[in-house]
Amino acid sequence: MSSYLKVLGPLLVLLLPLCGLLLQSQNLSWRDFMKQHHLSTSLEFSEYRCNDLMKEREAPKDKNYHIFIYTLWQNIENVCLRNWRDRYRNAYMWAPYPFKILKCYLGNKKKSYTEHRSYSYIEFHCGVNGFVDSIEDIQLLEVISN
Repeated sequence: MSSYLKVLGPLLVLLLPLCGLLLQSQNLSWRDFMKQHHLSTSLEFSEYRCNDLMKEREAPKDKNYHIFIYTLWQNIENVCLRNWRDRYRNAYMWAPYPFKILKCYLGNKKKSYTEHRSYSYIEFHCGVNGFVDSIEDIQLLEVISN
């Protein structure tokens, strides 16, 4: 029995970092999603401006608009949680609470962005790894005036 441990111990030690790399690669779409759509609560919601955000972030330029979500990152991460140890995978989930969102529309001259702020419910897609990877639908609850 101890001879098995002598052989398997070093093998497991070598395999452990590979498991970590596998988990990081699975969360890549989650990280990309957060880079593109999440707004930190360290600033006030009214301080964010579309023109600045669209220059800073890796937002796709081929769309008519882009959505930013103002909330704690845990609120987005928890959308795909089924229970404390399991996640929804490859499923569409409506968040149980509304988010503050900033929707940036490309202007007529394609040089500046028009902003629309609202409280909205969001339907997210939970990827095969169990983390949010896209926004599927939005249901407007209330417009936030400037």
